[in-house]
Amino acid sequence: MPDAEGETCREPLYRVVVDETSFDFRELKPDHLTLLLDNFNDALGDILCERPVAVAEWWHEHVCLDDCELSDFLYVRGGPGEMISPDVRRRTAILMDRCRIWDTDETADVPDAVRMGGQVRELAWTIGHALRRTLSGQTMACLIFPAANAVTSGWQPVSLPAGDAEAELYFLRAAHELTAFWRGLYEREDIPEHLFSALAADAFPGVVLSDTLSFRKFDGSYRELRGWVAEVLAVLDDHFADALERHAGLPSRIQAELGRFGIDLSPESPNTRAKEKVMRQRDVKHAGETFRCEWHAKQHPARNRVHFTLPEQRLCGRILVGIFVDHLDT
Repeated sequence: MPDAEGETCREPLYRVVVDETSFDFRELKPDHLTLLLDNFNDALGDILCERPVAVAEWWHEHVCLDDCELSDFLYVRGGPGEMISPDVRRRTAILMDRCRIWDTDETADVPDAVRMGGQVRELAWTIGHALRRTLSGQTMACLIFPAANAVTSGWQPVSLPAGDAEAELYFLRAAHELTAFWRGLYEREDIPEHLFSALAADAFPGVVLSDTLSFRKFDGSYRELRGWVAEVLAVLDDHFADALERHAGLPSRIQAELGRFGIDLSPESPNTRAKEKVMRQRDVKHAGETFRCEWHAKQHPARNRVHFTLPEQRLCGRILVGIFVDHLDT
């Protein structure tokens, strides 16, 4: 996605780091540890396919077992790491080596300890680095080893030990959880209108936004409507296709199910669909083809509509959001 200045993101503008302090293998049985490390590998591998991930230069020095550093666990033959699958262990080493190294010079005064959940976490250099970056305006996400005793996924407050500086970081265990991170940036970083669609590609991967969309066609300002539009796109991305299938396309049941998310969705009425001239107002040109946006979400009974299609085979099953408007003819 573009950064806050509108430039295309390139390294070193990474947003995801690996929290090496979450690698705590104590009290984990070999089979369970193998499964958890395999899950971590899947998450890191999936993320690396799409974007850069950063690690501390000394990540391999973290003690993951009593008197055993990650380097010994992953690389040493006959060491403690022999208790788990060698293929899983080898894949972890390869994926971590594919990550870029963050430099302490990139953020000033990187703390070596942070406070999380009421406790001070020592030698948490990467979380400290992510905290400093977030405080400077570039919100960060931390990929964690998915052990049961690790920090909860989602937004979590993190502060310096003295509590004099605090921000929320996003912690995740699986690649798909990143969508909630990107969605959170709209308000946290006050994303401007010209960057709304660029961020949407990550925040709502099951939705395609037409390049003709404009918040200026709504009744209200961009900042007044940004949150509502993001909520509509989230419901479409997460639930619309499943609700269509579950209720065999029956509008009343789909409306009832999705209404619990606070979004009013419906297709055009039979009276409107009977007027071809009026329905052509719902046609949108995208990628050289015409799509009819027969469904819409409404912010208010009399104003502000987001018009969209059903899941489209021509768009690999994604939903085209084609029209932002105050109100179309009915």
